[in-house]
Amino acid sequence: MFFGGGFPGFDDGFPGASARRPKKDVDTEAFYKTLEVSKTASSAEIKKAYRKLAIKHHPDKGGDPETFKVITKAYECLSDDDKRKLYDQYGEEGLEQGGGGGDPTDIFDMVFGGGGGRAGAAAKRKGKDSTHPMDITLEQIYNGHTKKLAINRTVIDQNYGVKECSSCNGRGSVVQILRRGNMIQQMQNPCHACNQSGKIFKTNKEKEILEVYVERGAPHGHKIVFRNKADEQPGYESGDVIFNIQEKAHAVFKRVRADLFISKKITLLEALTGFSMELTHLDGRKLMIQTKPGEVICPQATEEPEWEVFDDTDCPDDDVAKCTYSDIAKLKEVCISKDFKGFVLDQKENTAYFRSLSRDEFLSKKKSNKSTKGLKLYVVPDPKTAAKFRMRKAIKGEGMPLFKNSMLRGNLFIDITIEFPEKVEADAIAALKKVLPGPEIPAPADTEDHEHHFLTDMDPKESEDSSSHAYEEDTDDDRAAGRHPGGGAQCTQQ
Repeated sequence: MFFGGGFPGFDDGFPGASARRPKKDVDTEAFYKTLEVSKTASSAEIKKAYRKLAIKHHPDKGGDPETFKVITKAYECLSDDDKRKLYDQYGEEGLEQGGGGGDPTDIFDMVFGGGGGRAGAAAKRKGKDSTHPMDITLEQIYNGHTKKLAINRTVIDQNYGVKECSSCNGRGSVVQILRRGNMIQQMQNPCHACNQSGKIFKTNKEKEILEVYVERGAPHGHKIVFRNKADEQPGYESGDVIFNIQEKAHAVFKRVRADLFISKKITLLEALTGFSMELTHLDGRKLMIQTKPGEVICPQATEEPEWEVFDDTDCPDDDVAKCTYSDIAKLKEVCISKDFKGFVLDQKENTAYFRSLSRDEFLSKKKSNKSTKGLKLYVVPDPKTAAKFRMRKAIKGEGMPLFKNSMLRGNLFIDITIEFPEKVEADAIAALKKVLPGPEIPAPADTEDHEHHFLTDMDPKESEDSSSHAYEEDTDDDRAAGRHPGGGAQCTQQ
């Protein structure tokens, strides 16, 4: 393709003889200025700068909300390694577009392979990253922690330099010519002189100390990246050194994202009259936790809330999946895992039909008539009822700091188990009857009209197993008659 003369930015004659049209300026320093750090700042320095500015400008501390938003936006970009790379190349506009922030209307870039402001230069291939697991305690994650770790890396000897391999002329392979009679055969083999790199160079081992800063609230598996700190090799951009956070289990606290859980056993007396406990938190603070005056601690719910079940009822709608199975518990598990709000079970065919309806739509569309006989509608529990089953005692705001927003915290939940006494003496029973409300308990009648029984402990699973042989239906007679009860689940997505 040829252009005539007269185009701006070109000399007369062959196009491209002079500089291309100037590009739109891209600001790649604003975020660094906002956080008051240099462009070469490490991840640890960026995080420290953000914490200092966030405390100063947080709205809860009297700071300006808009300034705080700008600081947070800058930190969210520069604390993410991939976003930072995009920003360093293309600025904020390129970051929003996912890279390539050059002017898309620049036809000369398109003609000459500019590629959106990259000046046609081929990007360097990147070397292999070096990943290391790093064990971190829950205390260190709660408070934030800096570790100094030594790495050994291979670097190119700059005094020797990098030279083209004379054996292969920089190709990384050599051509061998074989003559067999009148035939000439060429064979390409790897160049052993340069190990197929095409370059001759020397390397040294270098030890470097890295400051690894674990941000408060960092999740398990979070990666802390040091860019271009891996081994060097000619023609490649150095890979990254990556530290992968491995959260160690704690003896007291269990973490679920930003929430913390602890277990506490109390006596029946404490459940009825109140209890208090001292807890040393992850930052060393001593918490005194107690019940409100007059509050009674009830046993925590352990069973699941009941589903709503409607006999001889259908809910007409398009099927999104169906499952040939009759185990209600398994069908409910499918429903929950796929986020369905209900299903209809055809009891004759042992087939469940799942429909993409909300809980309210299931209840409003349900129908019961002659045609729905043998169908059974199952609807997930009411969310408000389900929440009551999940209720736990908690201390608000005493959980983990939120990742990347440590001003906010999760909650501290206490799983309480009430230990009941194995036996109560007669005089204690009489005293309890005086102070505790309850029905009048008649004395056991000592007559021939009653059978007297005492409760005992028994395992229902063991009881079921001991008599299961009597309920085996798949007998030889059943198979001979072609009866095959039960069977595996066969689910089909529509």
